[in-house]
Amino acid sequence: MKILIITCGVGIGHASRSLTLSKILKKHGHETIFASYNAGLHFIHKNNEEVYPIPAMNFQGEDGEIDIEKTVSKSKDIPFTFIKSLIEEYKIIKKTNPDIIITDSDYGAVFVSKILKKPCYIITNDLEFGFSNSTDKRYIKYLEKFIKKLILGISKLADAILIPDIPGSVDVPRKLEDKTHFIGSLIYHDETLTKDDLRRKYGVGVDAKVIVVTIGGSDFGKILIENMCDIAHTLDVDYIYMFTGFEINPDEFKCKVRSNNVIIKQFTYNLVEWMKLSDLTVALAGHTTTMELISIAKPNILIPLKNHIEQQKNIERIKPYNITQTLDINNKDQLKTTINETLKKLDTIKVDEKQHKEFMKYDGCQNTLKIIEENNI
Repeated sequence: MKILIITCGVGIGHASRSLTLSKILKKHGHETIFASYNAGLHFIHKNNEEVYPIPAMNFQGEDGEIDIEKTVSKSKDIPFTFIKSLIEEYKIIKKTNPDIIITDSDYGAVFVSKILKKPCYIITNDLEFGFSNSTDKRYIKYLEKFIKKLILGISKLADAILIPDIPGSVDVPRKLEDKTHFIGSLIYHDETLTKDDLRRKYGVGVDAKVIVVTIGGSDFGKILIENMCDIAHTLDVDYIYMFTGFEINPDEFKCKVRSNNVIIKQFTYNLVEWMKLSDLTVALAGHTTTMELISIAKPNILIPLKNHIEQQKNIERIKPYNITQTLDINNKDQLKTTINETLKKLDTIKVDEKQHKEFMKYDGCQNTLKIIEENNI
């Protein structure tokens, strides 16, 4: 089958799991093509996949915080952008003529697929879409209610809703329960490669103490990179590898001292391997990052963006595995203290084996493959 994957382009988490799924689909004889925007578009293109650009949806914010009021006030053109997206997705579907459509958190694609009578599957880790907790503005709360109803209505049109996590991890509205499947995470890493193997692969000293930092591909986490640069000389490590993503130029950052021990990169094809070779990973609390850290059972410090309700949920999601600490993104002193204290007790941080075993039972890619083949072949 020819499969069109339309993915949200905010950060690279959605694009990353879509690419992982694509590899499995291709192994089973299917053809995949993509559509996305912003960081997602760049990431898919960097992986040498065929990808069509679609109009971007943007959020406003800075210093580790999403500003909901500013986003809404500057988003008066959202209805126009949404209509442009529908038109562009309609053109892409007509041009590529896929057998089925998979959309990762792009709900307009579901509507278009129904118009064109194409089977459509939604991948999403959040069916509630809350964002108004940070404001008392009544019009924003009304907007939230409207968007929730819109997403619920559009989701009903999908052939199935695929949650890339294990059962019980996400609240599912009663009206969507009959078409929702908990498929497991859409991630991949070579489990045969050890931490030492990966260090030799990437030229990192086997005995070095290493921190890996990632901000998930969007510019909202820029403050975390800046703070890490400021405190790098106070951390008891040999090397700090930081990944900014495509929205940020690594050359913007200057560390006070020990700059030769701090390596800032924009891109890597396999971020989970860098996490695996680290002694400690510091990251924003995106869902794909959370799933990867659980999978490799890596001690970590996860930091949610302010006013990002989904990331706050992801923090609660990972806590039972006993490998995570969290803190405020703007608290530089707490960041320094937490990193150094965590490094001292790494030997005592062990994943909850029962929780981890249950998580690893689910193969999101294989389960997705099974669902779409059973219903379309």
